Amino acid sequence: MKEIISGLSLLFLIQGVGGLINHLTNGGKSWFLVNYVDAFQGFEIILDIVFIIVGGVIGLASRKKDDSTKSEN
Repeated sequence: MKEIISGLSLLFLIQGVGGLINHLTNGGKSWFLVNYVDAFQGFEIILDIVFIIVGGVIGLASRKKDDSTKSEN
């Protein structure tokens, strides 16, 4: 389960960081999710930052869960 959560965290981080770089450099449409959802248009940079934060929180939560499991053993 930890691998799935870590993968999800990595996915959010890649989408956020890559999308942020893409939007700050005026890159064209690419494979970043924010570019393809009409409801997100106009809020691209804010949503990229949200993706980075969510990915970081998920990653930290999975590490904290892993650390607490190790200390119980």
